[in-house]
Parts: sequence; structure tokens; C-alpha cells
Amino acid sequence: MTQEVFGLRYEFVYRHGHLMELFKEGGLEASELSNLQVRMLEANQIPRLLPLDIHEVDSNIRLLYRLSSKRMLSHVLKVENFSIRLLAKLMYAIVCTLDESKNYMLSEMNFVLKDNFIFIGQDWSDVYLTYAPLNIAHDVDESYLTIDALLHKLILYLGEEEQVQLQTWMSTHLARKSFHAYKEALLKLMDEPILKRETITTPHSEPIVALVSELGLPQAHWKRDEAKHIQPKTENPILSKTEQMSLSFIPLQQRGRWMTIAFILILLAYLWQQYFGNPSISLLQIIAGTTLLLGDVGFVLLFLGRPDFSSRTIQNQKSSSIAHNIYVPGNEVMLDDATRATDPLDIQSYYQNLTLHTTLLSPSHSNATVFLGKSPKQVQVGPRLERQVEGVSQSVPINREVFTIGRGDSSSKIDYVVDDVGVSRIHAEIVQTSTGFQLRDAGSTNGTFLNEFPLITYQGYPLKDGDIVRIIRQELTFRL
Repeated sequence: MTQEVFGLRYEFVYRHGHLMELFKEGGLEASELSNLQVRMLEANQIPRLLPLDIHEVDSNIRLLYRLSSKRMLSHVLKVENFSIRLLAKLMYAIVCTLDESKNYMLSEMNFVLKDNFIFIGQDWSDVYLTYAPLNIAHDVDESYLTIDALLHKLILYLGEEEQVQLQTWMSTHLARKSFHAYKEALLKLMDEPILKRETITTPHSEPIVALVSELGLPQAHWKRDEAKHIQPKTENPILSKTEQMSLSFIPLQQRGRWMTIAFILILLAYLWQQYFGNPSISLLQIIAGTTLLLGDVGFVLLFLGRPDFSSRTIQNQKSSSIAHNIYVPGNEVMLDDATRATDPLDIQSYYQNLTLHTTLLSPSHSNATVFLGKSPKQVQVGPRLERQVEGVSQSVPINREVFTIGRGDSSSKIDYVVDDVGVSRIHAEIVQTSTGFQLRDAGSTNGTFLNEFPLITYQGYPLKDGDIVRIIRQELTFRL
């Protein structure tokens, strides 16, 4: 798990505690660090920053960040419930940290605003950011692009409707690029709920009223003639077919936005070239109107997204009742409609003809005994965890790409719960990769063991068939 940030490689290690190490192949030189920022970090205990230690051995400098009792944001988002209010709370703490950093002569662009470099404590506002004291040439406005990129990524962890709402909210409330404006907008987002997306519905659409509560269970065949005279108690007649149209917007990806801008600019350049080649008042009016129209279309596509018209057809009362097996008087299906329409049914004729519409369980062997017991237990296949409980083997299938293990609570979505003393809420996870499965410790307090070998936090270890994963006192055998 070695990647790069700011041209530095990073990995997770264990040296008297869990650490994240930033280093450079061949050694990080002292001239690449900012002396002012290093002195400010050493002289002040800056809030919401990961504790940093700078180690230098033989002119080889390494940056070590202490991660004890902190959880990586990318791991927490996978298992805990996330909402718009929590997102606003998290982003407000991050923006406040960036705004207050200038009081300590720090640079906003030296913060690593990525979900796997942001750590949180017990609360979503208890944020710890990674700061690299490097000499980096940058523009002040670039920090807002980084904040927006992080916000766009966090929005993806919300529901589809909330994503559309926040995309519209960002285009209107975060248009002014300043830390003060961002903090005001995020405070309002925490205190005031976003208005729900408006849905355009045809004025004649009426909800379908279920008839089960009024009609009860389907009646016997000899009583259906009487039921034909019973009308459902409803004030408005149910239409045979009703259509509801809803308008929503699907945000464009970065590539789609650039293509939209390029297409509009090329089209405008072509139109104005026609005007300059043959200028006239009428042509000027047409091209000016077209320019305004294309500007509006471009604004909608860039800030709201592509319109999505979805049509939902509600079937009539008959098809709905058939789909849900609801009996509606007058709509029954007969095998011999002509005969039953002419001859009224009574209880005597019903039982005389009962064999004509009764299905036997085994027509070829009428005297055979039908087994109604439980089906044979199927053998568990595929990746799984096995454990022994009082001599009985239990199997837990691994049916997700990120399979989480821990104590869990009401706000955590844990795939396998280990209810032992000392188990963290999110203790470990098994991740499916292109090369197989990996086991990772998710920042637990008491650690995770693979074949009695302690794991380094957030470091991936390959799993093979028969490996034993130990969490506190519980041992789990990994099987493929």
C-alpha cells in the first residue's frame, strides 16, 4: 500500500505506536522543507493537525504522523451512516482549520485534503488533517478547488436524492470563494434542512387505493355473484391508466462538462462568424437570442446537470389486482367463461366439479407420500470465515468487496459482529482486490493478528486458504 502525495511516497508502519510515514526515494533533503513552517509546527500545538515528528538519519528526512486512537475517514464512511448534517459538520471543521492555519504561518495548499489522509476521533467535528511542511509554489485560489473536490467526493456517500440537492446547493451557496462564505454556508446547512426536490406531477394523477382492507379475503366461487354488486368505497373513480412525470437532474462528470463548454463555444464562434461575414440587423437579433439561449442551456448543464425525464405508468385496477393477487369483483378469470356465464354457480355444483379445478401434488403417483420436511443443508462454497462454537462449525460468507468486522453499534454497518471486550467498533476488514483478498486492521485499539502475527494499521496483508485471523480471543479461519 505505497502511493504518492506531493511527490512523496507514504506507507503505514508500527514503531511504538501506529504511524503514517512520508518519505522520498533517495531521501528527502532539508532544502525541500520550509524552515518557517517546521519551526511553527515544533513551537505550537496546532489544533486539528496530526502530530508530526521529523526524523533525519544520514541526511535522509522522513515525516512521521502519529495515528493512535484516530480513524481514517475513508474507512469510517464505508461502515457508518452518513447524512447531509454530518457532511456539513465535517466540512465546517476542515474549512475552519484551513482558515486558522494562516495564524500559524502555514499554507492552505500544504494540507492533504483526501479521505485517506483525513482522520477523525470520537465525533465528526473531531478532525485531524495531514500537513506536509514543504516548499510548494501555489496559487491561493487553488485551495478552494481542493475543498470543492473533497466535497464532491463526500457527496457520493449520500443517497441519490441528497446528491442532487447538494449539487444544486453548491452551485448557489459556494459561488463566492472565501473561507468566510464557506463557513456561513456550512453553518446554514447544519441548521436548516435543504428543500426537497420539486416533483412535477400531472394535475389529474390520483393515488390508487388498496382494496384489500375493504374487500377482505377472496370469497368462495358460489358467493362471487353476490360480491359483484358490492362497489368499492371510494369517492374518486380509479383511472384505467395514469402517468406521472418527474423532472430531475443528473450531474455531469468532469469530462462531460468540458465537452459541453467546448461544444457551446464552437457553436457560438460559428454563428458569430456568419454574422461578421454578412452583417444585418435581423441576423444580429437571431444570433444574439441564440447566444442567450445557449448560455442558459450551458448554465443548466454545468451547475444542475442533464435533465432526466422519467415516466412512471400506473396500471389500471385490473392489472394491479392480478399482479398482487387481489380479488376484485367482476374481474375473475374463468377456465370456461361461456359455461359459467350461462349457468349460475351454487354450492352443490361447485363441489361436484371440484376435481376439474383441483391440482394434485403428484398426479402420476396419487398414493405417494409427499415429503414436507426441511430441504437438505447445502454446503457453503465461496470465500468465507469459519469458527468453532462449542464444537459446532459456523460459516460466515464474505459477500461484499469490503467485509467489515467489529463490535459495531447503532450507527455502524458491520458485516460480522464480534461482541467481545476489547473489540473496536470497526476492528478489521477483508478487502477483495484484483489479485485476491487482503486483511487490514482498521485502526483498532488492541490490534488484529494474522497467523499470530500482529498487523500494521491500514496496511493490507494477502489472505490464502487456511489463514487464521484472531481478534482478541476469537479465531476465524479464512476459506476460499
